[in-house]
Amino acid sequence: MILTGAVVNALAVFAGSAVGLLLKKGFPERMGDSIMKGLSLCVIYIGISGAFEGENVLIAIVSMAGGTVIGELLNLNERMEQLGEWIQNKFQSKDSKVSVAEGFVTSSLLFCTGAMTIVGALQSGLSLDHSTLFAKSLIDGIAAVVLASSLGFGVLFAGIFCLVYEGGLALCAQFIGPFFGI
Repeated sequence: MILTGAVVNALAVFAGSAVGLLLKKGFPERMGDSIMKGLSLCVIYIGISGAFEGENVLIAIVSMAGGTVIGELLNLNERMEQLGEWIQNKFQSKDSKVSVAEGFVTSSLLFCTGAMTIVGALQSGLSLDHSTLFAKSLIDGIAAVVLASSLGFGVLFAGIFCLVYEGGLALCAQFIGPFFGI
């Protein structure tokens, strides 16, 4: 199924967020910082490994450039912030110290702006290879624990955004792939 990778990633974000919310009081900031640094090294390693394989590089370049143009034309950054504000207005409690919108926007940007998101969704749509999104799911799930423990409830909503964004990219890749002979 084309959406398997996106669904697994969303579930990992939901699960990690739930654990992070449970650990909210007992999760040391120093440990969270160390975990995020370790995850960053993992992402760098995966990126370098993928660069040496060199498969579908042209498609990745065209997709990144096209996605950037579309994002700017549709003003997706501002719309993302508006969505975060709407979520905050619906779900923010009066006594909460952390903004739901901040948790949503911060975690959505972290989970959905990297090369693993684009390449993984393209692989899912073009060849039903979900391995990149599966690796990303593990990274995002662990990161969601750290983020939810500090940013709160808004991180949960990033799972929905991941599903829509990665799933949409995978479906577009499946549709457009035949035009590139893939």
